[in-house]
Amino acid sequence: MSAARERLAGWATAALLVGAGWTLMAAWIAPSVTPTVPEVARRLWADLDFYGPHILTTVQEAAWGWLWGNLAAIIIGSLIVLSRALAPFLERLAVAVYAVPLLAIGPILQIVTTGATTKIVLAALAVFFTTTVTWVLGLRSADRAMLDVVHAAGGGALSGFAKVRARAALPLLFAGLQIAAPAAVLGAIIGEYLGGTRGLGVAMIQSQSSFAVDRTWALAIVISALVGLAYGVTGLIGRLLLPWAGKESPIPIMQLGSHRISGMWLRLGVGLGTALAIIALWWALLDVFALHPYFAYRPADVWQFLIDPGRAAERADLWDASLQTLLHTGVGFSVGLVASVAMAVAVVLSPVIDRVVTPVSIALRSIPIIAMTPLIVLVFGRNLGAVVVIVGLVTFFPTLVAMTTAMRNAPAAACELVAVYGGSALRQLRTVRLPSAVPALFASIRIAIPGAVGGALLAEWLATGQGLGSLMLRATASSRFGVVWTAAVVVVAASVAGYLLVGAIESRVDRRMTHGSTLPTARVRVPTPGRSASLLG
Repeated sequence: MSAARERLAGWATAALLVGAGWTLMAAWIAPSVTPTVPEVARRLWADLDFYGPHILTTVQEAAWGWLWGNLAAIIIGSLIVLSRALAPFLERLAVAVYAVPLLAIGPILQIVTTGATTKIVLAALAVFFTTTVTWVLGLRSADRAMLDVVHAAGGGALSGFAKVRARAALPLLFAGLQIAAPAAVLGAIIGEYLGGTRGLGVAMIQSQSSFAVDRTWALAIVISALVGLAYGVTGLIGRLLLPWAGKESPIPIMQLGSHRISGMWLRLGVGLGTALAIIALWWALLDVFALHPYFAYRPADVWQFLIDPGRAAERADLWDASLQTLLHTGVGFSVGLVASVAMAVAVVLSPVIDRVVTPVSIALRSIPIIAMTPLIVLVFGRNLGAVVVIVGLVTFFPTLVAMTTAMRNAPAAACELVAVYGGSALRQLRTVRLPSAVPALFASIRIAIPGAVGGALLAEWLATGQGLGSLMLRATASSRFGVVWTAAVVVVAASVAGYLLVGAIESRVDRRMTHGSTLPTARVRVPTPGRSASLLG
């Protein structure tokens, strides 16, 4: 069977499985909350006039966020490449921005801003990191010989940047912009979930509140289509503007923040300097916009909240909610991680499973989690089960993709050596493919941790009514702004700490694998007459 026919068969099988699953849910598993396909189609047709104003509002918010977020990313990325002194601080600042769950700062933005500003800022934050990473990687991938030519001709760093680096970076930049387009849409929708009068997020909340199940499913389809359209249009523009760039640009997303700094004290100094810079930026923004201290807390105000004896009851609620969010995140993350690694192994070992799972994964991944959450709540209820599904999905897809790609790209010579000496596919997996995929596993975990925290907050808000996600929104409604700001600091600190902890563990594992101190290595026993070849791990 040709490759095209295999892909077509895989997609057809995936479509049949999704259709069968939908039919089972609508007929037997959850008929009260799962409309049939014809019912959703009729609702889509009947609501054509209803979608227009909401789509227009969301697109405008996403477009402005996309513009400002990408502009900031290009400026910061350029400074990272041009300034060796600023690079460590700016890289870690970009990582800190990435590690901030949007739902942690959304309530604060809703307090201190007006109009569509919250949606635009969240959309900008959603795109900032991806574009920064791709732009920096593109700039650093420039041909060293071409840079030497510019330097020999009397040009400085700026000349090399303009004439060599920027041109080399354009393909990766547009690849990043393509990923950023749907991210901007999702950031805008999250802002609409927090408040507003129009937009797809507002429409989704209204449909849930009125128990319009068919409209909720229809809106999920509309949001998914809009996200897919944003991705496709941006990619088309990139291909039209850069026909010389090739069809695909690989994006090693998690290589930012790895600027090597020698010496423990120097690393601590850079980390402390970055934290102080973030606090100073927090303070300066409140002063620049002259925000009233009643609702705009500064770092000193948050510290006062933490030590004020009169606010002990509020702090107790905050810590209880923090433990609930930590539990939700940990359980959902663990389930998603184990499921994704197991599925990646199955995909690599079985072409049949690969042809079925890959299209299903792509189809499910194209549906934004913000659109899936109401449907998950309808099916699984307002309990821990819904939280585990939501957080697990956020963890599952990046890990599945990263692990599958890494295991398939394992050293071919090592795999062939295992086969020559009688090793099975399972032995190849254990001794070559899985060890070679360890860096990809850690990278995917780092990608997933902030998303898992954000997924837990979203599930707590929409499903369980517990944890920090629910507490922050209830505190905002009751003007308990000390709780809101302190909860946001707790969430951000936990996300950044988790990100950095995984990075530290990864460095330790990498050193042990490099030096071969503890991890098992493949030892080949040369076959002798009368004895079969074996490979010991």
